[in-house]
Amino acid sequence: MNFLTEHGIGSYGELESKLTAVSARRDAAHAEIKRVESRSTELALVMKHAGTYRQLKPLYDRYRKSNDKEKFLRGHESEIILFEAAARELKRLGAVPLPTTESMKTELAKLNTEKERLLTEYKTARTEAQEYDTVKQNVEALLAVPKEQEQQRRHELE
Repeated sequence: MNFLTEHGIGSYGELESKLTAVSARRDAAHAEIKRVESRSTELALVMKHAGTYRQLKPLYDRYRKSNDKEKFLRGHESEIILFEAAARELKRLGAVPLPTTESMKTELAKLNTEKERLLTEYKTARTEAQEYDTVKQNVEALLAVPKEQEQQRRHELE
């Protein structure tokens, strides 16, 4: 009863609506965490490919200017393949033009901060939802007891 009065709940319907609201808040926070994690993973991939791209770009430029491309390719085939693969992936990820390393690090830091905030919000909402659910189950159990007692009395009277 104390929980119900502390939270301003005067009816079973109010309890259900509070449980629904806090569950929705928990689910929304969880969905946002997944979105942030997805963007962080994508950004880490862009950073990896951008590093490879930047590292091998001078070599690739020398290859393109080379008079004997076949000879140059034989000597640097693996690096050229890596460069071209990184360029394809960056294009596929929509990272063209190439973002600066600093801007990607800044965005990643913001995403990590947002994820921590969302995790705190999610854990709070999850705990609240568990409390409301426990109270709801207790109220349902209390409401069921008189019905059972009434059925027993009817059975005894028959």
